[in-house]
Amino acid sequence: MRLEVIAVMLATLFAIGSTGVRRAAASVRFAEQEKPSPERPAERGNNQPADLSDFERLRVEGFDAVYNLDYKTARERFLQMTRLAPDHPAGYLYLANNLWLETLYLTRRLTTSVYTGGSFYAENANEDKVDPRRDREFQDLIKQAVGASKVMLVKNARDVEALYYQASALGIRAAYSSSVKRGFSRGIGDANESVKIQREVIKLDPNYVDAYLSIGLYEYVIDSLPFGWRLLARFAGLKGSKAKGIEHLELVVSRGRYAADDSRVVLLGIYSKENNSTRSLELISELAAHYPRNYIFGLERASMLYRIGRPDEGGRAFAELLKDDRVTAQVADLVNYQWGEALANKKDYEGAIVRFKEVQRWPKSNAGLVSLAHLRAGEALDAIGKREEAMAEYQMVLKRENVFDSHKLAAQYVKTPYMPSKS
Repeated sequence: MRLEVIAVMLATLFAIGSTGVRRAAASVRFAEQEKPSPERPAERGNNQPADLSDFERLRVEGFDAVYNLDYKTARERFLQMTRLAPDHPAGYLYLANNLWLETLYLTRRLTTSVYTGGSFYAENANEDKVDPRRDREFQDLIKQAVGASKVMLVKNARDVEALYYQASALGIRAAYSSSVKRGFSRGIGDANESVKIQREVIKLDPNYVDAYLSIGLYEYVIDSLPFGWRLLARFAGLKGSKAKGIEHLELVVSRGRYAADDSRVVLLGIYSKENNSTRSLELISELAAHYPRNYIFGLERASMLYRIGRPDEGGRAFAELLKDDRVTAQVADLVNYQWGEALANKKDYEGAIVRFKEVQRWPKSNAGLVSLAHLRAGEALDAIGKREEAMAEYQMVLKRENVFDSHKLAAQYVKTPYMPSKS
């Protein structure tokens, strides 16, 4: 059995959760709920910082910055955490997480649409190129987080907090490998080990509800495999249940201490896949309301409105995003590209071409997104019978760096015109 298949699906949902990371403090409101109770005892161990109030404040401020796409401020706060508690894994883990999310943001991979198409999973001989300095920093931070967790476990092998941080570090590395490098083989190993440790957390402390985030995701993914691969997965000892997975994730939404919004983001991807438009829109609306400065949630909501058959509302939502000065200064290419995809999926090819051309024209557009915009514009032009213009777009794709399977598809369409599906 090719385990890469499982890694692909794990990567999809790990990365879907990237706008809402597995973090230890979602907002001030969660921090205020962190009082010990008979059901959920205090977890402060020998490696906890002496001044927990400062530690928590930095954590809350850091993740507030992350959710508002302010990665510089988040980095500063998490660095302060490592200085306040150099022997605790939290600061290193959050720095790695912040670096990963910033990388996805810069490469325009911080949206679910990247992971729902087949092109992202096209197999190449090599992993995607990454900035070696950023990659080295990420790997070093993960090693520090895992190392600090292991030191805690030497002192107490049943330290659930140490186990949780260790599992989270492996989970983030799995997501990084799969979403940044498209290195799916490495991702599956880390993902499996992460879930194994999270199950141990639940055994030791059934009330550690946040651990169900990774477990629920894993359950859903394994049961989502095609029948033949799912059967082979069972022979390999990998079992899952969609229903149980969704149940676990909803449990985190309702009772999670820190990961409720993370679970909302993962469920957003799952319910979209399951065509549960009512729950999907409910979740994205909650997130957009909680984090109004995070235009990624607004972008996801606009795309979703198209998917559920409300294109007029979706169009207005995209148009409103393009009136936001931050959007037009930072991610106009991403908004136009996703709007173009939404229009093309509704067979409004003329409208889609306009949007893809905007991506090509904007001087600050991400180079990879420009290549994909040329490809998608070619498809739309073929769909309306403008073959010569479509050919010019495909030739442009072939002159640029390959993105996912863009060269393969462009070469294919040069020989045979793109034909839209009839559905």
